[in-house]
Amino acid sequence: MSEKNTKKQDQKQLMFESRKASKKENDLLLSRMKSTHDAAKLRNTLYDEPVEKFHSPVEFSWRAFWQTFVYENLPPVIFSPIAALFFEKSINRAWHVCQNRNLLALSKEHNPISSIIISWLVVYPGSWLMTAAFLIAVFMDYSMFQNVDRFLVILAYLCLFMRRLIICAKYGFFRAEEIEKLSHPAPRWSADKTQRKFIGRGWSNPEEYPGLLEDEMTSAMDENDICLHGIPLIIDDKNENLISTQNTSEIFTAKTITTKKNEISSAFLLFNIIRSVYRKHFIKPYRLILYPSMFALILTPFIVKYFYGVYLFGDNQIEKFLTSMTIFGFLICFQLLFFGLICSIDFERRIETTKKIGDLVKFPGIKLSSLFDNISLLDDKKIFIDLHKRKNVFAWMNMRNVLRSFGESYLYRIESYTSILVFYSLFCVAILNLIVWTEMRHHISTIFLIGVIIITISGISIYSIFKAIKLQSLSEKHRDFIRNEIFIIEEEICEIEQTSENKDKLSELKNARALLNQVDQNINYKELIYKPTTILGYAANSSVIGSVLGLVLTGCLFAVQGFVSTEIVYDISGWFNF
Repeated sequence: MSEKNTKKQDQKQLMFESRKASKKENDLLLSRMKSTHDAAKLRNTLYDEPVEKFHSPVEFSWRAFWQTFVYENLPPVIFSPIAALFFEKSINRAWHVCQNRNLLALSKEHNPISSIIISWLVVYPGSWLMTAAFLIAVFMDYSMFQNVDRFLVILAYLCLFMRRLIICAKYGFFRAEEIEKLSHPAPRWSADKTQRKFIGRGWSNPEEYPGLLEDEMTSAMDENDICLHGIPLIIDDKNENLISTQNTSEIFTAKTITTKKNEISSAFLLFNIIRSVYRKHFIKPYRLILYPSMFALILTPFIVKYFYGVYLFGDNQIEKFLTSMTIFGFLICFQLLFFGLICSIDFERRIETTKKIGDLVKFPGIKLSSLFDNISLLDDKKIFIDLHKRKNVFAWMNMRNVLRSFGESYLYRIESYTSILVFYSLFCVAILNLIVWTEMRHHISTIFLIGVIIITISGISIYSIFKAIKLQSLSEKHRDFIRNEIFIIEEEICEIEQTSENKDKLSELKNARALLNQVDQNINYKELIYKPTTILGYAANSSVIGSVLGLVLTGCLFAVQGFVSTEIVYDISGWFNF
């Protein structure tokens, strides 16, 4: 085998394995860096290392999206495994794809036995039966199910379809090495890795998955070509000893071979800011919203039917089957609500971490008790990072860059999930107008249900958008603070120059000012223009909420006008017959 082919295979293997966070790896990188600025150009410094060794920024893969779209929308067990064989061109690879993607779960090496049982008893039958119910409702004559509104079945199937779109978006934001692992035997991919990638499991409670925060922060540093372990921060003498004794992670330590007296690693500080927020359980307060919304979706059609005195489940086997599948579909809609709340929670966590890194440079700083478990809440000691020192400016900006990229694949998925939920609300508004303006046969319970869906899904989506806007606005606030710091430093420099005293401090201030000017420009370009927080493909701002609210409210008002114009009247059983 030629040397060129061997090198290519080695690089492919490195990409396939992907780099993991470890103290040994960090020490090796730091030992090869001669100065602080080397830590901010990781690939240049370690030029002899393969590029594939480091994580690249996350990019959306349309190929992975459409493959998953086919897998998810074809019935499992038979048709989706055939599609896997077509895409993978290999029986062996297709087998592992089916196990890792749960298209034909049989292997206990890939999935726990409980997951396999649930798949065969609930997931697979549910997928087949929901598809059958949808086809019956759309194509079969109404005389076969007169007591069931076909639009209820369509709305329930739309819940399943939207859930499948969310899964497609998830795989679309997988890294290339993660997609590759799905076609290889366990344990290259495992149930634990799957759960770590779930928004509702791993990302909602990262403390329950050891190493998840460390790996995501390592990925964020790689994406920005930064090694924060080699970029120190200057702190007060009184805090150095206390902070240095905090052992929150073996990988992210306060002291490294690059730190001196009165210095700590910026990686250590950022990791503990992130951990202090992500270890909290945000879901509990939202249960008062989640469960009532779920029951409202499921019970609304039955309550309205009961009020009008019609069959709750129907009069024949087909009607009972369609009604049962409607309930199953709206149980899936519970997951959509849950995804919407997780989107809000993740934006909220990012707001809190970004706010902390901003408060870090505002006197008097942030309380140490808010970062570390074993420091008493009554302890008023704080950590403050003075941006009048050049080294701190350099470290703080690099910390911001890494924080913005932290959990980037999850962030992109959160943004796409919010957009998908908005589109589901708009679909419901469109169906409402279709029913009204075309005067199609329907039951009044469908109208009530559409109203509940629009209120719950739209409400949660708008709340998520509001959080995204708040996160984006922090960049503007921090930029305003930086510009004010530059203004003050300019005056301080002039005063020192007039007195011709303390030349060392003068030099330090000039260097800090130069870097702060760059910080101002970087925040403006990267966080406000190039890579802002987005919703529906647009930067998150008040106009996005205005657009979403405008579309939903306009659609609803248009439907109300349709009710008045067409003079729809329901009979004693709640049916409208054209």
